[in-house]
Amino acid sequence: MAIVVTYKLLASARPANTAEAALLLVGAGTEINGVLRICNQDTSARTYQLAHCAATGVATGEDWLAYDKQISASETHEYSIHANAAEEIRIQASTADKLSFHLSGMEKVTT
Repeated sequence: MAIVVTYKLLASARPANTAEAALLLVGAGTEINGVLRICNQDTSARTYQLAHCAATGVATGEDWLAYDKQISASETHEYSIHANAAEEIRIQASTADKLSFHLSGMEKVTT
């Protein structure tokens, strides 16, 4: 069994719509530890949603880490994220093309 640890950009997105979407699906034999930064690039306050769930393609009530969380203009929020294989980080923005989501950190792959 080999273990490969890499520090890198794990995922990033600037949603072009307001639909819930996957930011990162953690693959088989993989775990991640990282920091998720959410940046409001708009001149107005906005809201976002953030979930950590099983890789089912949709977040349910107990999966939400932040729900309709307000972020002021030009502000950045940070979250520590740990996820294992077959888990997913899901996001949703209140407006298109104004919020960026940036997840960077450690990816550990066991083969």
